[in-house]
Amino acid sequence: MKSIRKIAGVVASIGALTLALALPTTGTANASTPDQVTFTWRGYLTAGSCTIEPGAEWTLYSDGTARLDATVFSLDDNDAWLMWAHLLDGRKAVLGDIRVYRSSSTKFVKNLPSHARTYRWIAWGQFDPSLFDLVKHMSLSKHC
Repeated sequence: MKSIRKIAGVVASIGALTLALALPTTGTANASTPDQVTFTWRGYLTAGSCTIEPGAEWTLYSDGTARLDATVFSLDDNDAWLMWAHLLDGRKAVLGDIRVYRSSSTKFVKNLPSHARTYRWIAWGQFDPSLFDLVKHMSLSKHC
């Protein structure tokens, strides 16, 4: 009975190792359905005194809409996080940028009035829906 448990533990460990090795790198799709794909940033993103915490997600929908869900803060008062979200193909060539929803601007802005607070940033965007099946990676340009 002990050897069966030990074998089960080894199999579980190998499974966990395989899962860990299969996890995507920053900006790579990590969850998808035919109608949506989510990109998660696993590390801190910084620019100047501004930081986005790990776990920031961009979800792209096949209808050409996109949703950002992130937590952001600054070490200074009256700051702003500026971000541009780039859609990339399998070779990491740029396909296009996400635009602010119902706008032609590609610059997303989150005001950070107080250094003593952390802010949840939910933002909506849009992109050419014909690109949906081609998007395999994302990258972000950022400024604070």
